[in-house]
Amino acid sequence: MRLLGVINEKLLLQDENRFFVESNENIQKTFKNYNFLKNRDTVIGGNPITGEGVFNFRYGPITSGVREAGVFNIYTFGERILSVNIDLSYKKRNIEKLMINKTPQEGLTFAKAVVTNFCVSHALAYTRAVEKAFDINVGKNTEKIRVIALELERIYNHIHLFGKLARGAAQQVLASHLEALYEDSLRINEELCGDRFLSNVIEIGSCKIKQQDFSKIKQKLLSIKEKLEELLEHALNSYNFVDRIYQTAVLEDKQAIEIGITGPSLRASGIKEDLRCFEPIYKDFHIQTQEDGDALSRLIVRIKEAVYSINLIIDLINEIEPPDNIEIKNQKTKEAIGYAESPSGLVVYYLQFENNKIEQVYISTPSVFGFKAFCDTFAGHIFTDFSFAFDSFGINFADAAR
Repeated sequence: MRLLGVINEKLLLQDENRFFVESNENIQKTFKNYNFLKNRDTVIGGNPITGEGVFNFRYGPITSGVREAGVFNIYTFGERILSVNIDLSYKKRNIEKLMINKTPQEGLTFAKAVVTNFCVSHALAYTRAVEKAFDINVGKNTEKIRVIALELERIYNHIHLFGKLARGAAQQVLASHLEALYEDSLRINEELCGDRFLSNVIEIGSCKIKQQDFSKIKQKLLSIKEKLEELLEHALNSYNFVDRIYQTAVLEDKQAIEIGITGPSLRASGIKEDLRCFEPIYKDFHIQTQEDGDALSRLIVRIKEAVYSINLIIDLINEIEPPDNIEIKNQKTKEAIGYAESPSGLVVYYLQFENNKIEQVYISTPSVFGFKAFCDTFAGHIFTDFSFAFDSFGINFADAAR
């Protein structure tokens, strides 16, 4: 069982593909991530360290190398990192509070706005919760198109992460090839769904897709797959590249479980868990894992997942028909939980409704857990490892701060 969140005095829990809220205070002590999750909106990470020669290297919120508005408090006496904690407050938008008293349709707009590069995952987790609460049965065509959008999101995120690691290692030619592939993947999104970042695909009870010549899309996806496999092989044969990410920011399996991390970072630590295997559309699903738990393992898992996603889309694309359209009904249950397996782990929405409007929201995002994992694993490294450690977790301030 995994603790995903603390909602006032209640706990948001996961047991395989079952999600529920429980108010038993006695089980709080069994979760080592309880205090970190309870204080997730203040500071995430290690404690400040003082001593002779130790100083806080405050990295961010606006500086080169920090892509979003956030602050890394890095405690060091010069070279070796002693402790790290992260201030998310510069990116805090109080999206959960803004969703209160909104209709389900209005709430969807906020869910999509949490973080652009995971907007399909957030929208899908949100709509699944709404559909449970309002007893909406989604048709098979809609489910297939949603899965295609989710996997397209995974592909471009994983390629982008690979490119960032290559650029950080000064592998300029490799990085340029990967950035071209990233652009190709965004153009496929545009052709298939009418939006480079897929923000308009997911709707409550339905979805949107731009009808196109699917044979051309298939050829483009196959081309990306071929180039991606070739570039991964090239990267793994480059001592300069592998040396920067091998044994960097190692996350042990026990440590990953205690933090509550999910997604590729968990699977790179040797734990075989991916909730897509519980969904009928993912036939004979094969979970990608690695054993070392380092930045290299996280990269290999992600690229193998991207290749799998391409194969899956090519199979599904032959079966695409116009999506089903379903009207929103009146509220049937007071609360509901929805989830999606995003490119970096589980996105979970806990929603409460009153008179067909949102009464309470709790969003569990993979980046909250990823930031904690980054802080715990980066301590002991030197600053030049920063980009490899951080980028390999595939996390965002916007996703964590909401």
